[in-house]
Amino acid sequence: MADYRIGFESCETEYAGVDLPVEGSIPAWLDGALLRNGPGKFGPGEPRGGSPNERATTAGNREQDGERFAHWFDGLALLRKFAVHDGSVTYTNRFLRTAEYRSVVEDGGLGAGQFGTNATPGFRSRLKSAVLPESTDNANVNVMRAGDAFLALTEVPERVAFDPRTLETEGSWRFDDDHDGHMACAHPVVDPETGATFDFSVRFGRHTDYVVTRLPAGETTRDVVGTVSLSDAVYVHSFALTPDHVVLVACPLVVDVLGLLRPGGHDTFLDALDWRPDRAARFVVLSRETGDIVSAPTAPPFFTFHHANAFRRGDDLVVDLVAFSDASVVTELSLSDLDAGSVTELDGDLRRYRVPLDGERTTQETLASGGLSLPRFDERHRGRPYRYAYATRSGGRDAPNHLVRVDCWTGETRVWEQADAFCGEPVVVPRPGGEEGDGVVLSVVLDAAREQSFLLVLDAGSFEEVARAWTPHVLPFDFHGQFYPGLA
Repeated sequence: MADYRIGFESCETEYAGVDLPVEGSIPAWLDGALLRNGPGKFGPGEPRGGSPNERATTAGNREQDGERFAHWFDGLALLRKFAVHDGSVTYTNRFLRTAEYRSVVEDGGLGAGQFGTNATPGFRSRLKSAVLPESTDNANVNVMRAGDAFLALTEVPERVAFDPRTLETEGSWRFDDDHDGHMACAHPVVDPETGATFDFSVRFGRHTDYVVTRLPAGETTRDVVGTVSLSDAVYVHSFALTPDHVVLVACPLVVDVLGLLRPGGHDTFLDALDWRPDRAARFVVLSRETGDIVSAPTAPPFFTFHHANAFRRGDDLVVDLVAFSDASVVTELSLSDLDAGSVTELDGDLRRYRVPLDGERTTQETLASGGLSLPRFDERHRGRPYRYAYATRSGGRDAPNHLVRVDCWTGETRVWEQADAFCGEPVVVPRPGGEEGDGVVLSVVLDAAREQSFLLVLDAGSFEEVARAWTPHVLPFDFHGQFYPGLA
């Protein structure tokens, strides 16, 4: 097996507007840009410009001599853009020029602590690196649109605006309200009926408040839908949305907030996470109309990063998500564990929970098992019954990380795989006017044997490859992205 670990090495080159060689045929209707975000640099060093459209940066990558970060989540944010038009693909990648970027590249070290890497020892750095608003601006998780702005997101309320055409950094950006907390969710959800964007922020205190907000389409001021208060702070990465409800899943992964602040306490946010398997998970259901908690049934303990879809069925909510048996996946994504092979050992299942609106216990079934992660679906079906879920899946002799399409009606699982290929999050782009399953799935894939990445285009219905577009280099594995129709 070729070495997948090159996907966890720093990107050395930035490219601007490079036309990619395409194999196969991209559908003529596919027009727009896939914008993706994720870690791109895991230690000091300035990226080089890439021909034929190179940037004016000169110094090479200096990631060496033990300067590597501790965790995958800590890499400096690298935006990637695949602009698709008339069957061709143009590629741009660009690091966010943030204060954290300048600190690492120019000063040779972190200015603020990251998820799993401490900047400098001491009380002040713990205060700054974990839960306070002035913590890291390394927005390396996802992208969203707010009004006319395109934003890079992370799990603290530091959003960075960028030009969607060039990926040039425009600077720190804030909503026109005061609803931010100590932490933020980097998985905003757009309601397909209204165009409003829902999200939540976290405020630590005597109780921990998860403040759910709604951003009307085209605006920059949020209103508060409601607040979930918990006696203990728990780590919540994403949530589910239906036409009437917001669902927060409180897994028993507790954040020791006081331990982050006291002298001699935890050095990083990762160190402050404590898995409590003796506690149940809880599905907290919030009414979108009143802001009240209408139900909070429990389930046996599990951990989740990412939700798929949710919808109402009778007196229950159906909530689909990727569930792990415990929270060890969080530590197994450290760079040392990934270098040792943990990428092929994750145990995520696509699980369906029936969450009663008038009961105390959930029921569950497994839709697909075996190393699933990063679930996506046709967002036009957000909040209502749907058929197909798409995800990455680790494991397997020939394809340690491949893509799957799960038919939630029949249980059939289709697979795209290639030896020595490692796939990123599958983004579903429906054909305009088409039914569910009529469209394409886009994924950025690393061919480890060839030491080159490519944009993979799959037919969403047959799950067969229709095209691929080769980038001029290896792209580090990223996290999340969105397709924006009509964006050049």
